[in-house]
Amino acid sequence: MYYFDCCCEIGPRAGKDPVAPWNVDDALRWMDHCGIDGALVCHTLSNQYDPVWARQRLAREIGCAPNRLFPVWDLLPPDAGDFERDPAMLLDALARARVRAVRISPQTLAYPFSTALLAPQMAALEEQGILALIDYGELPDGHTAAFATMDELLCAFPRLNILLRQMYWSCQRVVSALMNRHPNLHIEFSSYQINRGIEMYTPRFGAERLLFGTGLTAKSAGAARAYIDYARVSSETRALIAGGNLSRLLGGIQPAAAPEIGDDPLRKAAATGRPLTETPVLDAHCHVLHPNGNGTGANVMYRGDANGLVDLKDVLGIRRTAIMSWLGPVASDPNSNDIVAEACRRHPGRFVGLVSINPTHLTREALFAEIRRCVEQHGFVGLKPYPRLGLAYNDPLYESCWGYANRRGLYALLHIDAGAIPAVVNDLAARFPRIQWVIAHTGGSFAMARAVASAMQKHPNVWAELTLTPVTNGVIEWLAAEVGDDRILFGTDAPMRDPRPQFGWVIWADLPAASRRRILGENFARLLRELPVTGSKPVRVANTHCTESDECRHSRSECNQTQQLKGKTACQRDSNL
Repeated sequence: MYYFDCCCEIGPRAGKDPVAPWNVDDALRWMDHCGIDGALVCHTLSNQYDPVWARQRLAREIGCAPNRLFPVWDLLPPDAGDFERDPAMLLDALARARVRAVRISPQTLAYPFSTALLAPQMAALEEQGILALIDYGELPDGHTAAFATMDELLCAFPRLNILLRQMYWSCQRVVSALMNRHPNLHIEFSSYQINRGIEMYTPRFGAERLLFGTGLTAKSAGAARAYIDYARVSSETRALIAGGNLSRLLGGIQPAAAPEIGDDPLRKAAATGRPLTETPVLDAHCHVLHPNGNGTGANVMYRGDANGLVDLKDVLGIRRTAIMSWLGPVASDPNSNDIVAEACRRHPGRFVGLVSINPTHLTREALFAEIRRCVEQHGFVGLKPYPRLGLAYNDPLYESCWGYANRRGLYALLHIDAGAIPAVVNDLAARFPRIQWVIAHTGGSFAMARAVASAMQKHPNVWAELTLTPVTNGVIEWLAAEVGDDRILFGTDAPMRDPRPQFGWVIWADLPAASRRRILGENFARLLRELPVTGSKPVRVANTHCTESDECRHSRSECNQTQQLKGKTACQRDSNL
């Protein structure tokens, strides 16, 4: 079994963070680190500058590893006169350079994605067995247009092997429909991290149409590995997906072997698809669907209910997971917390609950009755607002929620834009110091990580939770170097996204094993402070009166039932919550 990456790109790019990997040395370093044997490589300058000129640049840069790195050329229609005007000329150039794959980028290179326009070249590629790559972002906007364009192309050239890359989990209805209709369509999973994707697609479409892609240099190669290594399929199927299928599509090319991955116990376990048992693994960010739920209409989430989550978490060795409903945060339904409470009841010890709070649909009294019910009766340990409600998290409508959480010592999980962090997170962390503020999706970009790191440096009660589809390469290492590794949390955001790539992102991070253990679970266990996660007892002993350092969060005009208690201001309204 070998790993042959079908989705690797090197070269300069606009907006690159100063520390983000980008060149061939970075690609090879991460391939060696993660045990990736070979890669099919595109160059950014082929799209950002000139495809013809970039051919030599790509050949020169990957020439340092000719048996592991293999070139992809970008295609242009010949009408403007700056590309091979005859398909035979193109095939001759491909043969002389030993290029077995081309990329089609109509959006980036500003030509119509028209089957009629591309027909002469596509027919030539089909005849010679050249693999054609299309990134999903190059398709026309909108599900209908994307489907229609690909459907027409695949129908017109049924013997042309086409590889669709870099889709997202929200594209499943388009991708599945295309896969169902066209046996010449192949896909990879670097961004298409759909829940149970390999297990669902192998029997439906055949393992020979599924490929291993990493998204290097921008994405974590370890994330892509874990999706394959932990797949619940036969070893023969894993071998096909990991590298055998790409070798076949490239006419038999097989890469030279990567160096051995070494003796790191976490990586050795992950490389063999073994659940981690020697270290606690806790998932700090997850959703749950209703019982027997497989999706939410627009989004497919195979077996996304509590039973399905537990089953898949056992594959990785995840012992405990913080959950909130999808119905509450994303669908804005204020009556969503019972789904979480029932999941906690059915699987004691496996879940901790977060209350979805919705001050735009509930009155203040109803909102606090719901928070108290979830925390004091069901043992929920945190609050979960969501930006879809249209409120800043320091909006006055949230103030009393935070006051309650501060006295109870709960935590809050915030999905927030990087630009809002200075004004919102710094404000909340300073005014509510007993709340642990967990910032979701910190690893989504270096810009987000830098914003969260700045807040963490100011406030010891701010934490970084990593999960997001981009599995940004190098961001975990940068964050640990910048703020330490003791307030970084592993999360998956399952079930819309499969938990395995998020797990592999951390397992294969270039950090000491002790640091990765802290991120995988020790830090979140410390945050939870061994609190009970089920039952009717409060999670902490509440301080029912405000102190000088924890003042009532209501305005004086709103809270007219104040009294003096041992020289400290008390809020009668809050003491009754």
